[in-house]
Amino acid sequence: MDVNQDRYTDLILISAPMYIDSDRVGRVYVCTVSRLDVECHLDSPSVLRGDASQRGRFGSSIAVLPDLDTDGLSDLAVGAPLENDGQGSIYIFHGEGGQIKRISSTYTQRIAGSEVKPGLKFFGMSISQSSFDQSSDNLPDLAVGSKGSVVLLRSKPIVMVEARVSFDPSQISTQNSDCTKPLKILAKICFSMTRHSKVQQAQAKINYVLTLDATRKVPNNRAYVAGKQREVSRNISLDLIGPTCNTERFLVEACPEDSLNALDNELKFTFEGLPSAQMLSPSLALQAQTTKFHNLGFEINCGTDNVCVDNMKVDFNFTKSSEVKVGIDELLDVTVSVENSGENSYNSRVILTYPAGLSYRKFTILHGRIECNSLDTEDGLMRGRTDCTVDKPILKSNAKVCLLPATVVAYCYRDRIGNLILIHVLFIVSYGVETNSQLERRIFVSANATSGNNQHSESSELYQKKEIDVKYSIFATIERFVLFYVKLKILFKKLAFYYLISIKCLIRLFSSLSYSNFSHGKNNLQKPLRQSIVVTNDIRALNLTVVISVPVKLGDKDIWVDSGSLQDCSVASCRVFKCSHFIGRLKSQTYYISANLSSAWIEQIGLQSAKFLLTSTAMLEYDRNQYIFFTSGSNNNPPVRKIEAEVEVYPEPDFTKEIVGGSLGGLALLALLTAGLYKSKYNEMINDDAADPGVEGGAPAPE
Repeated sequence: MDVNQDRYTDLILISAPMYIDSDRVGRVYVCTVSRLDVECHLDSPSVLRGDASQRGRFGSSIAVLPDLDTDGLSDLAVGAPLENDGQGSIYIFHGEGGQIKRISSTYTQRIAGSEVKPGLKFFGMSISQSSFDQSSDNLPDLAVGSKGSVVLLRSKPIVMVEARVSFDPSQISTQNSDCTKPLKILAKICFSMTRHSKVQQAQAKINYVLTLDATRKVPNNRAYVAGKQREVSRNISLDLIGPTCNTERFLVEACPEDSLNALDNELKFTFEGLPSAQMLSPSLALQAQTTKFHNLGFEINCGTDNVCVDNMKVDFNFTKSSEVKVGIDELLDVTVSVENSGENSYNSRVILTYPAGLSYRKFTILHGRIECNSLDTEDGLMRGRTDCTVDKPILKSNAKVCLLPATVVAYCYRDRIGNLILIHVLFIVSYGVETNSQLERRIFVSANATSGNNQHSESSELYQKKEIDVKYSIFATIERFVLFYVKLKILFKKLAFYYLISIKCLIRLFSSLSYSNFSHGKNNLQKPLRQSIVVTNDIRALNLTVVISVPVKLGDKDIWVDSGSLQDCSVASCRVFKCSHFIGRLKSQTYYISANLSSAWIEQIGLQSAKFLLTSTAMLEYDRNQYIFFTSGSNNNPPVRKIEAEVEVYPEPDFTKEIVGGSLGGLALLALLTAGLYKSKYNEMINDDAADPGVEGGAPAPE
């Protein structure tokens, strides 16, 4: 067999129609001829076989055919007359060129006798060795023998179909500032058919499917038609006159995540030959590409080498705070900025990491197109991660920080004619700070800028790491109440006083005073006083120091007797007492102060009546590098609470005049009473003498 039609034998074919395989009968061995050498391999791929059949007798007839598919190579016909219960069939194999001339081991066409004419028997038992044009259509014809008849098969005309796709615009714009509006693209799909055989007419029907952004899986495709579908199915009729075109409209996301890689749009079509005036329907050439990708790329402004080298700089700061106040601050805001002074940066993003104990809450766009998603730590060990796309799809070339009126910070670049174009890529990421968060004394947040560019400038600053102090709030319940009202009357040197003890404190303070009288006229009297201070911790365990300041002198007189007799506390020279303890959460600690109140200092005030306060103070001390006091104000300083004793001095009552006046009045009253009693007695005696009947020597009574 001369495959390339150069008049030299390339192949020797050996038929074995009685060879029995497990599922078929018959085969043809193909031996190659190289000069005077013949090589035969009795295994695949140098073996031709038909379809599976118990009694096919494949290879009963062999005929070398002229070039049927117009590829310049001879073809081969092989008969299998016992296939299909003796109805028979023939197989067409095409020649293959290249350095080694051979026959394709896969048949391209199978013609069954039942399809040619019903009732044929043993179709393919013989095939004409010379195929001439018997029908005057400039195409070779093939005579096939069967039992009792010969069938003339006309070969079909071969045509080539080529598909072309063009887009308007030819590139996807990356200058769109509104990412909510997709871009409209027009696709023009054209098919043209050319003849490979010597025919004057040919018609065909093309069914095609255009798949947009076909290399991406749904729903990640960046292009779509109505209803978010990305496939367009149409049909079109072809002839040999010229190309036939259809127009398809579709949409492309305005700011897709990937604007560096082009859209690979797949066009697939099937060919259906239509009969012409000579009742021949064309066949599609095997060389035709029925599947092809047509790319639609994005605008790329990366110089003459078309390689983008960006120069990104990332920076951030902790907004409105120089420290994290656990239990006070609800959010830690991180303000992030990005600068690109190089060529266009594609798919730019900033990745923030933050410690366990913080939780992602939100992101706030100040300027630009920002999208963030975050993943907090799940096990409390790994750091959280926030991934933010920056001005996608492209952070423009020569983007830099601009100071605008009203001190608004944004990003900008200059266009080709020098106009200042703003690029807004400033945003805030907010992290929640839980009240019970357990953080290190100092924590850090890192920012890493990345892009889809393969190259970055050596002066790029792609990583930043910054630390911030952590302080924990401490808090105690604020209560204000009066615990005692005690009034004492103490008599000495015409002076007396009483105390009003009032308690006002963040810490719970309790005071008590027992009652006793002083003897009149004595100096330097004493009165025992006992105070108790209860500190209650409400939020977290820590070491607390209670500082108590007590007044000890007025002038040169001691207010207290034995002012240094305090237990379990160190006494400062200024009479400031400091007591330190570790207090757990929701725990209390009680401190006692006992002393004797002296009366010596009261007489030196020189006033007959007055009111004044004896005030002691209590406050808290703690590690201010680690803790911060929770208050409603902004200074976060612990309050100073007072223990007040109100002393009132008033003159002792003088009753001398009342006593003298009363005595004189009593004496006068006594004298009057005595005189009255004497006169009454005298009158009684006179009356008694006048009533006596017998007097010696008196005259007799008349008759």
